[in-house]
Amino acid sequence: VLFLLICFRFTLFISENVSTMIASILRKDCKLRCLRPTLAAGLDNNLILENLFGVFQRHFVDSSTPPPDNSRAGIADLCDIFHPESVDETSSSKQLEIMDPIFRDYGGKTRFSGMVSTVKCFENNPLVREALEEPGEGRVLVVDGGGSLRCALLGDQIAQMAADHGWKGVIVNGCIRDSEDISTMNIGVKALNTYPLKSAKRDPGLRDVPVIIAGVQVRPGNYLYADKDGVVVSKKPLCLKEVIKQTK
Repeated sequence: VLFLLICFRFTLFISENVSTMIASILRKDCKLRCLRPTLAAGLDNNLILENLFGVFQRHFVDSSTPPPDNSRAGIADLCDIFHPESVDETSSSKQLEIMDPIFRDYGGKTRFSGMVSTVKCFENNPLVREALEEPGEGRVLVVDGGGSLRCALLGDQIAQMAADHGWKGVIVNGCIRDSEDISTMNIGVKALNTYPLKSAKRDPGLRDVPVIIAGVQVRPGNYLYADKDGVVVSKKPLCLKEVIKQTK
Protein backbone atom coordinates (compact mmCIF):
# COMPACT_ATOMS: atom_id res chain seq x y z
CA VAL A 1 0.00 0.00 0.00
CA LEU A 2 2.84 2.35 0.89
CA PHE A 3 4.48 1.60 -2.48
CA LEU A 4 1.27 2.37 -4.35
CA LEU A 5 0.84 5.60 -2.41
CA ILE A 6 4.39 6.64 -3.30
CA CYS A 7 3.75 5.86 -7.00
CA PHE A 8 0.55 7.87 -6.93
CA ARG A 9 2.27 10.89 -5.36
CA PHE A 10 5.10 10.63 -7.88
CA THR A 11 2.60 10.59 -10.77
CA LEU A 12 0.89 13.71 -9.43
CA PHE A 13 4.27 15.40 -9.06
CA ILE A 14 5.22 14.61 -12.68
CA SER A 15 1.82 15.72 -13.94
CA GLU A 16 1.97 19.04 -12.12
CA ASN A 17 5.49 19.70 -13.37
CA VAL A 18 4.51 18.91 -16.95
CA SER A 19 1.74 21.49 -16.77
CA THR A 20 4.15 24.03 -15.30
CA MET A 21 6.70 23.31 -18.02
CA ILE A 22 4.13 23.68 -20.81
CA ALA A 23 2.86 26.95 -19.35
CA SER A 24 6.43 28.23 -19.21
CA ILE A 25 6.99 27.30 -22.88
CA LEU A 26 3.80 29.03 -23.89
CA ARG A 27 4.83 32.23 -22.18
CA LYS A 28 8.24 32.25 -23.87
CA ASP A 29 7.60 30.78 -27.32
CA CYS A 30 5.28 32.74 -29.61
CA LYS A 31 4.94 29.73 -31.90
CA LEU A 32 2.98 27.90 -29.21
CA ARG A 33 0.69 30.70 -28.05
CA CYS A 34 -2.22 29.01 -29.76
CA LEU A 35 -2.32 26.58 -26.79
CA ARG A 36 -2.95 29.28 -24.20
CA PRO A 37 -6.75 29.04 -24.54
CA THR A 38 -6.44 25.31 -23.88
CA LEU A 39 -4.61 25.91 -20.61
CA ALA A 40 -6.94 28.71 -19.59
CA ALA A 41 -9.91 26.39 -20.04
CA GLY A 42 -8.50 24.12 -17.34
CA LEU A 43 -8.40 21.04 -19.58
CA ASP A 44 -6.63 17.88 -18.44
CA ASN A 45 -2.95 17.28 -19.07
CA ASN A 46 -3.53 14.54 -21.63
CA LEU A 47 -5.46 16.90 -23.90
CA ILE A 48 -2.82 19.60 -23.40
CA LEU A 49 -0.08 17.14 -24.38
CA GLU A 50 -2.03 16.05 -27.46
CA ASN A 51 -2.35 19.67 -28.57
CA LEU A 52 1.30 20.35 -27.82
CA PHE A 53 2.29 17.35 -29.94
CA GLY A 54 0.15 18.69 -32.79
CA VAL A 55 1.80 22.09 -32.57
CA PHE A 56 5.21 20.44 -32.51
CA GLN A 57 4.38 18.55 -35.71
CA ARG A 58 3.10 21.68 -37.45
CA HIS A 59 6.06 23.88 -36.52
CA PHE A 60 9.07 21.58 -36.17
CA VAL A 61 8.49 18.52 -38.34
CA ASP A 62 9.40 18.86 -42.02
CA SER A 63 6.23 19.79 -43.89
CA SER A 64 7.71 20.69 -47.25
CA THR A 65 5.39 20.63 -50.24
CA PRO A 66 5.58 17.35 -52.21
CA PRO A 67 6.90 17.58 -55.77
CA PRO A 68 4.37 18.57 -58.47
CA ASP A 69 2.54 15.78 -60.25
CA ASN A 70 3.05 16.42 -63.96
CA SER A 71 0.65 13.65 -64.95
CA ARG A 72 -2.10 15.42 -63.05
CA ALA A 73 -1.11 19.00 -63.98
CA GLY A 74 -3.62 20.40 -61.52
CA ILE A 75 -4.07 24.03 -60.58
CA ALA A 76 -2.63 23.35 -57.12
CA ASP A 77 0.55 21.97 -58.74
CA LEU A 78 0.83 25.02 -60.98
CA CYS A 79 0.45 27.32 -57.97
CA ASP A 80 3.14 25.47 -56.01
CA ILE A 81 5.65 26.11 -58.80
CA PHE A 82 4.60 29.37 -60.42
CA HIS A 83 3.09 31.14 -57.39
CA PRO A 84 5.49 30.05 -54.62
CA GLU A 85 4.49 32.74 -52.11
CA SER A 86 2.17 31.88 -49.27
CA VAL A 87 -0.92 33.94 -48.52
CA ASP A 88 1.15 36.08 -46.11
CA GLU A 89 3.87 36.93 -48.64
CA THR A 90 4.02 39.26 -51.61
CA SER A 91 6.69 39.47 -54.27
CA SER A 92 7.15 39.84 -58.00
CA SER A 93 8.24 36.23 -58.56
CA LYS A 94 4.76 34.83 -59.16
CA GLN A 95 4.01 33.98 -62.78
CA LEU A 96 0.26 33.60 -62.55
CA GLU A 97 -2.81 35.30 -61.11
CA ILE A 98 -5.50 33.41 -59.21
CA MET A 99 -9.16 34.28 -59.74
CA ASP A 100 -11.48 34.67 -56.77
CA PRO A 101 -13.45 31.44 -56.12
CA ILE A 102 -16.79 32.56 -57.55
CA PHE A 103 -17.35 30.04 -60.37
CA ARG A 104 -19.20 26.73 -60.50
CA ASP A 105 -18.47 23.86 -62.88
CA TYR A 106 -21.13 22.95 -65.43
CA GLY A 107 -19.30 21.35 -68.36
CA GLY A 108 -18.45 17.71 -68.96
CA LYS A 109 -14.79 18.56 -68.44
CA THR A 110 -13.72 20.14 -65.16
CA ARG A 111 -10.03 20.47 -66.07
CA PHE A 112 -9.20 22.53 -69.14
CA SER A 113 -6.73 25.12 -70.38
CA GLY A 114 -5.83 27.15 -73.43
CA MET A 115 -5.06 30.53 -74.91
CA VAL A 116 -7.63 33.18 -74.05
CA SER A 117 -10.08 34.99 -76.29
CA THR A 118 -12.50 37.44 -74.67
CA VAL A 119 -15.98 38.86 -75.07
CA LYS A 120 -17.31 41.77 -73.02
CA CYS A 121 -21.09 42.07 -72.99
CA PHE A 122 -23.98 42.72 -70.63
CA GLU A 123 -27.17 40.64 -70.77
CA ASN A 124 -26.69 39.99 -74.50
CA ASN A 125 -24.79 37.25 -76.30
CA PRO A 126 -24.46 37.83 -80.09
CA LEU A 127 -20.67 38.05 -79.81
CA VAL A 128 -20.56 34.92 -77.68
CA ARG A 129 -22.19 32.95 -80.47
CA GLU A 130 -20.05 34.66 -83.11
CA ALA A 131 -16.84 33.80 -81.26
CA LEU A 132 -17.76 30.17 -80.66
CA GLU A 133 -18.74 29.70 -84.32
CA GLU A 134 -15.06 30.14 -85.15
CA PRO A 135 -12.51 27.31 -84.97
CA GLY A 136 -11.49 27.16 -81.33
CA GLU A 137 -8.02 25.73 -81.92
CA GLY A 138 -7.79 24.76 -78.27
CA ARG A 139 -8.66 28.19 -76.93
CA VAL A 140 -10.77 29.24 -73.92
CA LEU A 141 -13.41 31.94 -74.28
CA VAL A 142 -13.70 34.29 -71.30
CA VAL A 143 -17.05 36.11 -71.25
CA ASP A 144 -17.38 39.16 -69.03
CA GLY A 145 -21.12 39.46 -68.55
CA GLY A 146 -20.77 42.01 -65.78
CA GLY A 147 -21.78 39.44 -63.18
CA SER A 148 -25.46 39.70 -64.14
CA LEU A 149 -27.71 36.99 -62.73
CA ARG A 150 -30.81 38.11 -64.68
CA CYS A 151 -30.32 36.04 -67.85
CA ALA A 152 -28.18 33.33 -69.45
CA LEU A 153 -25.34 34.10 -71.87
CA LEU A 154 -24.72 30.47 -72.86
CA GLY A 155 -27.07 27.58 -73.59
CA ASP A 156 -26.78 24.01 -74.82
CA GLN A 157 -26.77 24.84 -78.55
CA ILE A 158 -23.91 27.34 -78.35
CA ALA A 159 -22.00 25.13 -75.90
CA GLN A 160 -22.29 22.13 -78.24
CA MET A 161 -21.15 24.29 -81.14
CA ALA A 162 -18.12 25.36 -79.10
CA ALA A 163 -17.22 21.76 -78.33
CA ASP A 164 -17.63 20.75 -81.99
CA HIS A 165 -15.42 23.63 -83.11
CA GLY A 166 -12.53 22.73 -80.86
CA TRP A 167 -12.89 25.17 -77.97
CA LYS A 168 -11.49 23.80 -74.70
CA GLY A 169 -13.69 25.82 -72.40
CA VAL A 170 -15.90 28.81 -71.70
CA ILE A 171 -15.85 30.91 -68.53
CA VAL A 172 -18.87 33.14 -68.03
CA ASN A 173 -18.96 35.98 -65.53
CA GLY A 174 -22.72 35.60 -65.52
CA CYS A 175 -25.25 32.78 -65.93
CA ILE A 176 -25.81 29.86 -68.28
CA ARG A 177 -28.84 27.65 -68.90
CA ASP A 178 -29.47 24.06 -70.10
CA SER A 179 -26.91 23.05 -67.50
CA GLU A 180 -27.96 19.39 -67.37
CA ASP A 181 -27.29 18.97 -71.09
CA ILE A 182 -24.06 20.97 -70.95
CA SER A 183 -22.78 18.66 -68.22
CA THR A 184 -22.62 15.81 -70.77
CA MET A 185 -20.56 17.76 -73.35
CA ASN A 186 -16.84 17.43 -73.95
CA ILE A 187 -16.03 20.99 -72.94
CA GLY A 188 -15.25 22.90 -69.78
CA VAL A 189 -17.83 25.46 -68.68
CA LYS A 190 -17.65 27.62 -65.57
CA ALA A 191 -20.22 30.27 -64.63
CA LEU A 192 -21.58 32.09 -61.62
CA ASN A 193 -24.91 30.27 -61.68
CA THR A 194 -27.79 29.10 -63.86
CA TYR A 195 -30.84 31.06 -64.99
CA PRO A 196 -33.51 29.87 -67.45
CA LEU A 197 -34.17 33.21 -69.18
CA LYS A 198 -32.34 33.89 -72.46
CA SER A 199 -30.39 37.09 -73.02
CA ALA A 200 -31.26 40.13 -75.15
CA LYS A 201 -29.76 41.04 -78.51
CA ARG A 202 -29.76 44.83 -78.17
CA ASP A 203 -26.00 45.38 -77.87
CA PRO A 204 -23.33 43.23 -79.52
CA GLY A 205 -20.64 44.01 -76.94
CA LEU A 206 -16.87 44.03 -77.49
CA ARG A 207 -14.56 41.32 -78.76
CA ASP A 208 -10.99 40.54 -77.70
CA VAL A 209 -10.55 43.38 -75.23
CA PRO A 210 -9.00 43.25 -71.73
CA VAL A 211 -11.54 42.34 -69.06
CA ILE A 212 -11.39 42.13 -65.29
CA ILE A 213 -13.05 39.03 -63.86
CA ALA A 214 -12.92 37.69 -60.30
CA GLY A 215 -10.18 40.13 -59.37
CA VAL A 216 -7.88 39.30 -62.30
CA GLN A 217 -7.25 41.22 -65.50
CA VAL A 218 -7.51 38.87 -68.47
CA ARG A 219 -6.14 39.86 -71.86
CA PRO A 220 -6.53 38.16 -75.23
CA GLY A 221 -3.49 35.96 -75.74
CA ASN A 222 -3.11 35.13 -72.04
CA TYR A 223 -3.21 31.49 -70.96
CA LEU A 224 -5.91 30.17 -68.66
CA TYR A 225 -5.89 27.00 -66.57
CA ALA A 226 -8.94 25.69 -64.71
CA ASP A 227 -10.06 22.72 -62.65
CA LYS A 228 -12.23 22.12 -59.59
CA ASP A 229 -9.76 24.01 -57.40
CA GLY A 230 -10.10 27.25 -59.31
CA VAL A 231 -8.88 29.33 -62.25
CA VAL A 232 -5.45 30.85 -62.88
CA VAL A 233 -4.21 33.11 -65.65
CA SER A 234 -0.67 33.67 -66.93
CA LYS A 235 0.99 35.74 -69.62
CA LYS A 236 2.77 32.74 -71.08
CA PRO A 237 2.21 28.96 -71.20
CA LEU A 238 2.95 27.11 -67.97
CA CYS A 239 4.59 23.70 -68.31
CA LEU A 240 5.18 21.57 -65.24
CA LYS A 241 7.08 18.98 -67.25
CA GLU A 242 9.89 21.36 -68.12
CA VAL A 243 10.15 22.64 -64.55
CA ILE A 244 10.36 19.09 -63.18
CA LYS A 245 13.17 18.28 -65.63
CA GLN A 246 15.13 21.37 -64.54
CA THR A 247 14.87 20.50 -60.84
CA LYS A 248 16.11 16.93 -61.26
